[in-house]
Amino acid sequence: MTLRIPAIVSCLLTFSAVSVWAGSGNNPQEVISVGIHDTGHAIIEYAATGHSETCATPGHEKLVLIEKTDPRFKYLYATALAAPASGKKLNGWVDGCVDLWGDGRVRIPKALTLGLVR
Repeated sequence: MTLRIPAIVSCLLTFSAVSVWAGSGNNPQEVISVGIHDTGHAIIEYAATGHSETCATPGHEKLVLIEKTDPRFKYLYATALAAPASGKKLNGWVDGCVDLWGDGRVRIPKALTLGLVR
């Protein structure tokens, strides 16, 4: 029984290390617009694509979505709004995509973190 415990711990550590590297950084970008979509999610449009997520629907690569169910929604949305208002760039981390309508037509990278950059 004790021989199985190290193997299980080793396996769990391997999987947790893999999840740490998921997602991609979103380099500092100029914000073109920030708004609330019909679905209730907030969407940020950047001047250029600054991340390496490949799940976005073609034509939607410059967008980043803040999920309405994220407990930090108000903070992330306020940070996104502050970028163009202050003339600063926005950066952060994105991970995966959200199926905007739930039918597979439009997938937009999901924001995990956002921050203002000089």
